[in-house]
Amino acid sequence: MNADVQNRTGTTLVRAAQAGDRQAQEALVAAWLPLVYNVAGRALDGHADVDDVAQETMIRALDGLDGLREPESFRSWLVAITMNQIRRRHAAGQQQPTVGGLDETWELADPRADFTDLTVLRLGLSGQRREVAEATRWLDPDDRELLALWWLEASGELTRAELADALDLTPQHTAVRVQRMKKQLEAGRIVVRALGAYPRCPELADVTTGFDGTPNSVWRKRIARHIRGCATCDRLGRDLFPAEGLLAGLALVPIPLGSPALLHFQHTAATAATAAPTAASTHAGWAGTAARKAVLASGAVAVVTVTTLALVWSHPTDTPREATPEPTTPAAAPAAPVPPATPAAAPVTLAATPTPTPSDTPTATPSPTATRSVAPPPPTSERQLVDLVNAERGKVGCAPLRIDPRLHAAAQKHADDMVARGFFDHVNPDGVRTDARLTAVGYRWSQWGENLDRGPTSPAAVVAHWMDGGIHQTNMLDCGFKDVGVGLATGPAGTYWTQDLGAPMP
Repeated sequence: MNADVQNRTGTTLVRAAQAGDRQAQEALVAAWLPLVYNVAGRALDGHADVDDVAQETMIRALDGLDGLREPESFRSWLVAITMNQIRRRHAAGQQQPTVGGLDETWELADPRADFTDLTVLRLGLSGQRREVAEATRWLDPDDRELLALWWLEASGELTRAELADALDLTPQHTAVRVQRMKKQLEAGRIVVRALGAYPRCPELADVTTGFDGTPNSVWRKRIARHIRGCATCDRLGRDLFPAEGLLAGLALVPIPLGSPALLHFQHTAATAATAAPTAASTHAGWAGTAARKAVLASGAVAVVTVTTLALVWSHPTDTPREATPEPTTPAAAPAAPVPPATPAAAPVTLAATPTPTPSDTPTATPSPTATRSVAPPPPTSERQLVDLVNAERGKVGCAPLRIDPRLHAAAQKHADDMVARGFFDHVNPDGVRTDARLTAVGYRWSQWGENLDRGPTSPAAVVAHWMDGGIHQTNMLDCGFKDVGVGLATGPAGTYWTQDLGAPMP
């Protein structure tokens, strides 16, 4: 929905909400909470406060509706409230002690809620669009706030006038700020490329000795200085497309269905529905379906839990690959976060050879002529998991996946690496991505996908997590994938699982 259409629709809702229409107030939340969530998410870089800011902003907006004299200016007014809430969080964070002498506490993104990862995963970004998203991690805090608004301007969700109003700047000053921010973003894009190059420039490897992988301004300047003086690294930025062109038309990042902000307003609507029997049907419908519809309409494809990650990429395009239509099953698109599965509650069970249970009851001694049967060895965890996935693929008409030793080697190495170095991500601390890992083991891919999980100890529980109605499930039920490899390793946080899927080059 473009800005003009949103304004016309929003004005009608605002007037009805100002008149006390409960349904209009709920519809306002459903329509505008995703925008607020995106502004806060990018400005705070996925900090745990994002949900609080989004929730507080909407509550303040609803409480202050009576004082809004021009309903048609609701969106710019709402964005201004959002920015004020963000600045309050920043001001509070700056009073905290510094970490490592470089960044204030509020600047450190919660690794379980990184907004850049949500952007990449939920919008299916690849190629230069993905690089733009990853480069946002390297912006200074002030520029990150500006980017939160400029990204939405570039994607058609905000106008330049609304951006200037939210910053409380003149259009001329806003233009200068935007140009400065874009230069920093372009520098960040080249830094992302240089760190992700495989193999990495030897001189850059020396420069980044001691770098723990956490983006900040100090390391951005050091790496950028090396790039400017290195003929090999400097060439990496010669084919960059303008960032605004890459962002044009992108949807909002959908709110996770388990987001506290979303659940708060769903609960509020459900409570109101219970308290008003005459309107129960309408209110309950918003709480159960309308809010979710608003989120899904902005491009939701997955329920991202704190311990599962998924990536998918096709070659050679810069356009996000369309997800394979998901089967219509009761498990698809849950209305609430999928609870961690346990082996006892896993929805799929294995048909394994039964193992005799020890017993105190004497058993008959077999006769000398009896033939003793030897039970076959139990299948490996990889085989069990692939069999479960293939059973699900069969339900939607996809051919079974074949275990490829090269994909197994790549998946196992990544699982071991995550345990050894204490991270949980598709990109390792050296900046090496999934595609580079698959290429390194000799797998010539035309398309690849990766699912990660951490915690479950049984293949059935892992598959139950990944059958989440989102990108994990889409990866596994993509008929284009032919091969698979699974690796697992045990660490302090539980079992780490890596599933690499691929389609070979023709």
